[in-house]
Amino acid sequence: MTASGRLVVITASAAGIGLVVARRLAADGWRVVMSDIDGARGAAEARALGAEFRTCDCGDPDQIAALFAGLGPVDLLVNNAGISGPTLPVAEIALAEWQRVLDVNLTGQFLAAQQALPGMIAARSGVIVNMSSVAGKLGWPNRAPYVASKWAILGLTATLAREVAAHGIRVNAILPGTVRGERIDRIVRGYAERDGMTNAAAEAALLAHQATNRFVEPEEIAATVVFLASDGAKSITGQFISVDGAFQ
Repeated sequence: MTASGRLVVITASAAGIGLVVARRLAADGWRVVMSDIDGARGAAEARALGAEFRTCDCGDPDQIAALFAGLGPVDLLVNNAGISGPTLPVAEIALAEWQRVLDVNLTGQFLAAQQALPGMIAARSGVIVNMSSVAGKLGWPNRAPYVASKWAILGLTATLAREVAAHGIRVNAILPGTVRGERIDRIVRGYAERDGMTNAAAEAALLAHQATNRFVEPEEIAATVVFLASDGAKSITGQFISVDGAFQ
């Protein structure tokens, strides 16, 4: 798949991994449509890239439908939207908190894929990249909604890949480790508050799980997206690509 003029939709791309992916793909010549719940920030970042921006809460089916309205065939969908949810034991998590995480992290990816697939099937071409997490292969105490959603994304990815392979569409998941940025900062603060430690101590405890003992850079995730969308990955589908510094 050559990049020039092809259409990519990236959810949650006003900041963090999504923004870095948008910057990389825009630089490579893609027609980039960015979306995020933060309309002001997203619009500003899109203007800087010469991209299009649409406000979208990926926990809202109507907003996901509006995101894709009138776009035409999508060549690449990067399902990046996700929220961390509470840092609490299962016994203390409210049903509304549980449901919100699953609505955004899992159902949002399902609905975005549904919107993109008809055009991809008609074109007999397309790539979907679902963002899971290292949490999609671990049990992670006090993070039940997040972990459950990230495991479920792998099941969605594997199943969808088998359904659409005959149409020339590839579907893979990326499992980032601890990626430098605002989201991991929020997680670190949550652990620090819960366990009565400093942010620095909480960060060190989290990085101790990663053999490289350093944060994954968001540019590394963007490079993985670029590869999965390329012709070099034509035989790669239904796979779970860990970019996690050997997190365990």
